[in-house]
Amino acid sequence: MKLRLKEVVSEKDVKNFIRLPFELYKNTPQWVPPLNSIVKKAINKGAPVMSGGREFFLVMNEQQPVGRLGVYVNKNVLKHGNNVGSFTLFESYEDINIVDLLFHGADKWFKDKHIEKYVGTDSPTNGDDYKAILIKNFEDPPFINMNYNPPYYKRLLEEIGFTMKTHLACFKYDLSKPVPEKITRLIEIAKRRYGFEVISPQMRKLKKVARDLKTIMENAIPDHWVGVRPPSFEEMLQIVKDMKRFADPDLVAIAYHGNEPIGFAASIPNYNEILKDLNGRLYPFGWLKFLKAKKDIKTFRTFTVFVVEKFQGKGVSFAMHYHVGMNAIKKGYKMAEGGIIGFENSKSFQDALGAGGELYKEYATFEKDVT
Repeated sequence: MKLRLKEVVSEKDVKNFIRLPFELYKNTPQWVPPLNSIVKKAINKGAPVMSGGREFFLVMNEQQPVGRLGVYVNKNVLKHGNNVGSFTLFESYEDINIVDLLFHGADKWFKDKHIEKYVGTDSPTNGDDYKAILIKNFEDPPFINMNYNPPYYKRLLEEIGFTMKTHLACFKYDLSKPVPEKITRLIEIAKRRYGFEVISPQMRKLKKVARDLKTIMENAIPDHWVGVRPPSFEEMLQIVKDMKRFADPDLVAIAYHGNEPIGFAASIPNYNEILKDLNGRLYPFGWLKFLKAKKDIKTFRTFTVFVVEKFQGKGVSFAMHYHVGMNAIKKGYKMAEGGIIGFENSKSFQDALGAGGELYKEYATFEKDVT
């Protein structure tokens, strides 16, 4: 095997970068092909999260891609005093030499930018996609935006000097099970006591929805959350437009205290039920399959929850999840997956269990000092 590291610069390189996981997972039925257009856009055009620069690497064995990696810096992270970069879109065959070569290139790139350490895997779009390495339960396929990878990734990363940064839990919920009466009673008590209500977004008023969601994030995200910053209004408006196009507004909840937005919970139908058959392509005929099968999706994933600081611990998140769950049951959904929760976040962890969640997958992010 003759390995060489190269930067992704040509159209052929981009095609090899995209092609690699299709070869790597061709005998893995759990893997769901991502949309090629998303990966191609991240390489060619970047994303706001890559505002401090980006680079993409391939390891080639003769003419065959055998490893890939993206690295980037987020200026918003640097502004908050965190001299930390990110790696993303990591894929490799089970060979320490491939992985070592990839991350040697990453080390040099970050060192040239005076970055002290880097973390991953992280999202190339500032979303949940490609975020965190799967470390437990390789039998069940992933829900939409959740990562899937071979079991050996954790071992190979640790062998080249990475250490675990965050240990994350993923829960699933059987919607056929009734919600305990105690939970519904406590939710109503909390709504009366703290004077808030929960509604689905009015998608006819996109700008208002975008402003409200941005306000909630600005008042909910603590400064120590490295890499998590509120989007600009323009970015949030685009997110809301995409939500209208691809999501189900009945699976989104916004909490208000009077006219003040204080929390939101956003869920999305599990489009992985469809994407498995599209083989990474929406065009030219993938859209027809997508639109035809969209109505048959029976699972969904809650991917983000934010509550402003002064209303945290007052039942707002429970009330929003309940609102979404009741809407989902009415529409025929059968199962949900909850967003990932850190094992150190004992309160949210216990809340998920108390709400009927079953811990069934574990993920982790890893960090490495630049050497």
